Amino acid sequence: MPRSPPCLRPAALLAALLLGACGSHRQPAEPARLPAAVCLAKLDELGVKYDRSSAPDGPCPVNDAVRVSATGLAFSRPTLMSCDLALKIEQFSREVVAPAAQQYFHTTVRHIDHLGAYSCRGRPGGEWSEHSKGNAFDIAGFTFANGMVIRVEKDWNGTGPRRNFIRAVAHDACKIFSVVLTPDTNSDHRNHLHLDIGPWKKCDAKG
Repeated sequence: MPRSPPCLRPAALLAALLLGACGSHRQPAEPARLPAAVCLAKLDELGVKYDRSSAPDGPCPVNDAVRVSATGLAFSRPTLMSCDLALKIEQFSREVVAPAAQQYFHTTVRHIDHLGAYSCRGRPGGEWSEHSKGNAFDIAGFTFANGMVIRVEKDWNGTGPRRNFIRAVAHDACKIFSVVLTPDTNSDHRNHLHLDIGPWKKCDAKG
């Protein structure tokens, strides 16, 4: 009599039910984080403007929380996030946003217009959002030194250099962040770019 496939054997069936062993996706391991002292020293070295902080009381702690007001580029308002995310946004500001502003408009960015980072909330599937850990940042647009404003909601599907800029920024963000979600992802992201440093990998920016 032929042997049952491994995922149908009685002993494995329970494991399949409990652990999703028969082909379902298990959550990857969390990325390694820098020790707090090392991460904060890097923020200081790079000139990131921040204050030490902590997440509000509740079920959503943030590792090495900082309240950031600028990462090379100023923020539209200070926001709470993990130190590791602050380092990634600094890299993104310096290596992606600033060069793109020069390339497409020959100017600089005055500030990043954002919808926040930390938020103690879950995802529809029941898992905690990366925002609940301070590991995600939502960008609504950019305000430039010459007064020009680019908005994800308005310009993602627009034409010309505004469209090219915002799509290039999102595309190159995929080199730095684990997940980049855009208006191409779903209607929930119609007005912002979601950037996070969680365990999953996804890039919804084609340039």
